[in-house]
Amino acid sequence: MDVDRIREQLKARGYNFTQIANVVGFSSNYVSSVARRMRQNHRVAIAIATALEKPIDRVFPDVPMYHGPVMTTRQREEALARQLEEQGVIRRSA
Repeated sequence: MDVDRIREQLKARGYNFTQIANVVGFSSNYVSSVARRMRQNHRVAIAIATALEKPIDRVFPDVPMYHGPVMTTRQREEALARQLEEQGVIRRSA
């Protein structure tokens, strides 16, 4: 869904980027930049999809990061370390 369609459907449901921004704690410009695909933020994308009452993969089908499980920073770092270890780039000590 492109940003214009997102805006249009939000408006039809009585929402806008400012309201979503207030709920998730970001600026409306930031929410708009997520909708435009200029930034990626899973929490903002979920808020947009929830307001539209659509699955996130229908609102953002072109952003694979939103389609998988949400990982914490620690989980992301551990996954990266495992991949680097498998490739022989680093060795972790026991």
